[in-house]
Amino acid sequence: MEQQVAVTAGATRVQWLDIALGRVSALRFPPNLTLTPHDHPQATVAVVLAGGFVGVYRGNERECRTRSLIVEPAGERHANNFGGTETTVLALSLEPDGLGRSLETAAGRFSIDRDPFTEMVARHAIDELDRPDDVTPMAVEAAALEIVTRVTRLARQERRPAWLEQAQAFLHDRYTEPLTLTHVAQAVDVQPERVARAFRRAFGDSVAGYLRRIRVDAAAALVAGTDLPISRIAADVGFADQSHLTRCFGRYLGTTPGRYRADRAGGAGRARLP
Repeated sequence: MEQQVAVTAGATRVQWLDIALGRVSALRFPPNLTLTPHDHPQATVAVVLAGGFVGVYRGNERECRTRSLIVEPAGERHANNFGGTETTVLALSLEPDGLGRSLETAAGRFSIDRDPFTEMVARHAIDELDRPDDVTPMAVEAAALEIVTRVTRLARQERRPAWLEQAQAFLHDRYTEPLTLTHVAQAVDVQPERVARAFRRAFGDSVAGYLRRIRVDAAAALVAGTDLPISRIAADVGFADQSHLTRCFGRYLGTTPGRYRADRAGGAGRARLP
């Protein structure tokens, strides 16, 4: 393989959209694919949404599973060994001329993180690319901006205290329950006000907003993948009722649960972006 290749190399399915920051691509890689050492001409931010691979970076093997957020500076030489199932990745190829100083610094720092917040944003972007309409460019650009904002803040952060990671895990483990900020604070033995400030700074959202995103993401998977009644799904993932789920669906996904289910049931023949 040539030393410099596009981020799409090896993908069997590609959907993309150009935005001011660069190109956003939804990529599907086949099982057991091996990409020999190569690099990309642009800095790349990649979010693994399904499957995964072992990346060889700077002589070390790094496991990149679902929720992995990978920042590869321009020219970062690496290899990829994909696992036994199809791998789905959302990739942002960043144009150097479009980077501000802060993002330029972040994009020049190789990193691999596990970040559920970025995963949720990337899933919404891939849904838009899979089923585009007239506002898809706006939605994808907004998602890309959220992702690069997150990358920039992560690059600035010092090591997070252990209790903050525990608070995040608590929300993911207990999201179906009627949680409050006090519950989270008690679980990690930290004052609620401190939890609220640190959580927003670290994860880009309030504790309540982050919890709603987890619930919406869980509900979306059930709406698309099962025939369960919407009211049952709302209760199962922690919403007060179906109308609460519908409001949050509209806020985060720009649609209703019923429309989301119908679109995914009939989406196989829809037009796709080039």
